[in-house]
Amino acid sequence: ETSSTVIAFCIYELALREDVQMKLREEIFNVLQKTKKELTYEAIKEMTYLKKVISESLRMHPVIPHLVRVTTADYHIPNTDIVLERGMRLFIPVDAIHHDPEIYAEPEKFDPERFTPAAIEKRHPFAYL
Repeated sequence: ETSSTVIAFCIYELALREDVQMKLREEIFNVLQKTKKELTYEAIKEMTYLKKVISESLRMHPVIPHLVRVTTADYHIPNTDIVLERGMRLFIPVDAIHHDPEIYAEPEKFDPERFTPAAIEKRHPFAYL
């Protein structure tokens, strides 16, 4: 199941990194203090570092390593002689994209700060799937 796999990888990454673990713990503690320990949807939305940790875990350990899509129309790839014909199956290598050093500096390093709004804005919108 995808949800349990994501949680397992998050726990794994947190277990390896006490600094990330402590920063996340502090954020959760602060948010729950504001909400009198009530865990609501709004409280979870305030946990921005949690979202970064989950996103970075998914980047490093994509639950689905590749996607398959089928073209709905012919498409000529600009500046090439390549034509993708209607009905052609395309394999999108999510794991390779998420570990491309041209997109993510030091791709094997766990760094939740890759998912700040400013960092996200600098990347191609399909660099994280």
